[in-house]
Amino acid sequence: MPVADFVGRLHEEMDRPPFNRWLAPRVIGVDAEARTVSLSLPFRAEFSFHPTEPCFHGGIIAALADAAGHAAVAIFHGKPAPTVTLQVDFLAPAKGQALDARGILRKLGRSISRADVELHCADRLVAIARGTFSTEH
Repeated sequence: MPVADFVGRLHEEMDRPPFNRWLAPRVIGVDAEARTVSLSLPFRAEFSFHPTEPCFHGGIIAALADAAGHAAVAIFHGKPAPTVTLQVDFLAPAKGQALDARGILRKLGRSISRADVELHCADRLVAIARGTFSTEH
């Protein structure tokens, strides 16, 4: 499948769920060979943990991790892939103007698939996540 088709699918996965439309991550790209997707989430005041500094709340970090992990599975599976489990390890405060996520497809299975997500803010690794997604349907 051409890269443009994967990018189109990524846009679909970011636009289809109402929650993703509210979250509004920007599609950065797809690396079909590496089976990765890249998203970026510009900071908004309602995403903040801190009352005066741009510091992303952990719930927002987890939400972006879930979106990126799901997208990494769904675009290569060709269909939505509901989340079964998601583990997020927070490594550092996410202080900055954008939160970047790289979803990495680790295993595309007939019923269960796995993806890892690396999350960076201001060029600093702030969290890592691992998700399991249903590809049964």
